[in-house]
Amino acid sequence: MDQKRFRGILFRLGQCELTAREKQFIEAVEKYFRENRNVTEQQESILNGIYREKIWARKAFWGDGNGAKKIPHKNRPDITV
Repeated sequence: MDQKRFRGILFRLGQCELTAREKQFIEAVEKYFRENRNVTEQQESILNGIYREKIWARKAFWGDGNGAKKIPHKNRPDITV
């Protein structure tokens, strides 16, 4: 994982609500990255999993971030409100 992607994921995760274990893991990965300029495949996989889970939850519960939510209706096409 390159530094730009790593920093981007950390930035976005910093905006999410994390559990204590997730925070602890992310701090450990940051420390490892600072020392080695890279992360292991296992760390990368877990970090990507946390990222996907948090981003999915954010989109599922808060929409796509632009303030408009699509409300499906059986008899009409999608309506943006």
